[in-house]
Amino acid sequence: MESLRVKYSVPVVAGVGLNVVLGVRAGIILLLVLTSQPVVARGSEPAPACSIDSTQTASAIESVAPGQTGPAAAQSKTIDQASAGQDRGLLPGPLNIRSLLIDKEIPLIGGRWGGEIMVDAPLNGEPDGAAVTLRRAKLKYNRGFGNNWQLKLTADYTRGGGLELSDNYFVYKGWNTMLLTLGIEDPPFSLESVSSSAGLTFMERSLAVNALSEAKSGGIAFLKRTPKSILNGMFVLFNPEQDDLRQGGQAIIFHYVHSPITLKGKDNIHVGGSFSYRLNTDANNARFRSRPEIATANTYFVDTGEIDGADKVIRASLEASRVSGRLSWQAELLSSRIQRNSADSLNFWGAYAFISWFLSDDSRNYDSGSGKFGPLTPSSPLFKGGRGAFEVAFRASYVDLTDKDIIGGVQSNLSLGFNWYPNYKLRFMANVVKVLDVDRPGSEFDNQDPLIIAIRAQWLLN
Repeated sequence: MESLRVKYSVPVVAGVGLNVVLGVRAGIILLLVLTSQPVVARGSEPAPACSIDSTQTASAIESVAPGQTGPAAAQSKTIDQASAGQDRGLLPGPLNIRSLLIDKEIPLIGGRWGGEIMVDAPLNGEPDGAAVTLRRAKLKYNRGFGNNWQLKLTADYTRGGGLELSDNYFVYKGWNTMLLTLGIEDPPFSLESVSSSAGLTFMERSLAVNALSEAKSGGIAFLKRTPKSILNGMFVLFNPEQDDLRQGGQAIIFHYVHSPITLKGKDNIHVGGSFSYRLNTDANNARFRSRPEIATANTYFVDTGEIDGADKVIRASLEASRVSGRLSWQAELLSSRIQRNSADSLNFWGAYAFISWFLSDDSRNYDSGSGKFGPLTPSSPLFKGGRGAFEVAFRASYVDLTDKDIIGGVQSNLSLGFNWYPNYKLRFMANVVKVLDVDRPGSEFDNQDPLIIAIRAQWLLN
C-alpha cells in the first residue's frame, strides 16, 4: 500500500533513533521496572490510589465463572466499578491494574478448550492460483494452577499447510502490576504483530509488518503495567518454525507504550515503539518477504530470498493508535538493518496507516492491560434484539525490500475492508486490495498491479 521509493532517510532516522534509546541500556530499563511499583505480597495489598473499593474489585474478579469470556470477563466489571474514580481524575492503584492483566481465555479454576477457524475464499481469481483456503485453524487449551500460575497451549494449522507451535507458555502473575511468561509467544514488537489475528481489522497484517516484524519466538518475557504506560521485554533463546521459515540466533527485544488507563473501553490512546537486536543469525533463514495482504494464494510479490552472510538483524518500529468511540486509526513505521559478514549492511523499511469506522454503536476492542487489540463483542448481538456490529476500514501500506545487491522488491497497496460481527464468536470479512505497483526487476511479479477481492468466515470456539 505504498509505491513511492523513498530510500533511507525515514528508516535510518527511525532505526538510529530507537537504537539510541536502547543505548540507554537495558539495565536502566530493568531498574525502572523493578522500582516503579513495589511488589506486594498477595493478601496484603495497600489501598489503591483510585477511589475504587478494593473489596468490590476482588469480588468482581472472583464472581467471574470459569467458562466466561468476552463481555463477561472481570475487566469489564472492574472498569464499570471504577468509572466514578476516573471521572474525578484519579488513577487506578496496583490491585486494579492486576485485574486488567487477567487473561480472559484462561479460567480461574480448572482448564478450558478453545480455538478458532478462518476460511478464506477469492471472489475474482486474483492473484494467480487463488483458491478457497483454510487460512488458520487453532486448537487451544488453557489452565490455571493455583493463584499465580497459568498455562496456555496452542497448535496452529496455517496457510503454509503445516502444524506449528503457536502460543505455548507458562504465565506467572504473582505481582500486582507485572506478568512473567516462559515459552513460545509473539515477541513484543509492533502493535499489529502482537494483536490477536482474530481481532485484526483486515484479513491479513500489513505488508511492512509481515515482512519486517519479529516472528514467534521462545524465551522469557515480562510485561510491566503502570497507570500511564506498558513496558514489555523478551529474551529470545530459541526459534520455532513459522510459515516455512525459522529465524536464527538469540535476541533481546523491548517494547514501550504510553497508554494511560482511561477506564473507558471506547476511548484509548496508544503511542510507543519497539527495538530488537538479534545476533547469531542463520544466513539460510535470513529472509524477508510478504504476501499481498491476501492469503488465498501462497504468493509473495516481494521476497529477498536467503541473504548470504547475514549475521545480525536490528529492528526498530514506531506505532500509534487512537480509539474514540466508533472512530479509530492506527499507524506504524518499521525498519530492519541486516549486518553481513562479507558485504555491506542492508536497510529495509515499510509503513502502514488505516482508519476504521463502525456503523453500529461499537468500537475496536483495546485491551488496556496488555496494550493490544482483540476480538470484538457487539453491543447488540444478532438474535438478541440486535443485528451485530458493522465496520468499514481503509488502509494504505508500503514496503521496500530492495537495497544494494538484494532486489527483494518494493510494493504499495490500498485496501478497503468490511466486517460484520453477528456476535462474539462469528465474524464475516470482505477485503478489496489494490496493488498499486510492484517494483522487482527480474521477477515474474515486476510491474504487477492486480485488484484482489476475497472474503473470510471466522469462528471462535472458546
